[in-house]
Amino acid sequence: KSKSISVNEGDKVRRASFERYDVAGNVVEEIDYNKEGEIKKHETYKFNKNGDDIEHVIYNPDGSVKKKTLTKYNADKNKTEEEEYVNGILKQKIVYSYNKFGERIDEVSYDASGAVIEKSTYSYNNKGLRTEKKTFDSSGKIISTKIFSYEF
Repeated sequence: KSKSISVNEGDKVRRASFERYDVAGNVVEEIDYNKEGEIKKHETYKFNKNGDDIEHVIYNPDGSVKKKTLTKYNADKNKTEEEEYVNGILKQKIVYSYNKFGERIDEVSYDASGAVIEKSTYSYNNKGLRTEKKTFDSSGKIISTKIFSYEF
């Protein structure tokens, strides 16, 4: 399945966008065109059997791969790992950890050599609502704290 959108501009019709779908209805390809008919955005996606996005590719206008993100999930469908490649080279890997309730408790970003770039930890209240996110730099120094509050 696919969907193409065209735009009438005076006496000319130009293609504005194109989307292709898999059998589950997930968008597997998106293309947006500029007024000259050239590609301004081209992205593709792959999904696992649960419908989770496992591969996202962003292309340069010439069709070469600009950025590729590979994602892994655990049996509970929680994101466990993300690898980001730029021009075919691994730039960053992010590993996610969860507690027994399925709440994300930390997220660690690594560079291509495996060195920690930064780490974030999360806290939750007894209702399972996120209450705090602390982010640390590679040396363990805190660089930000976000506090979440809720009104009922």
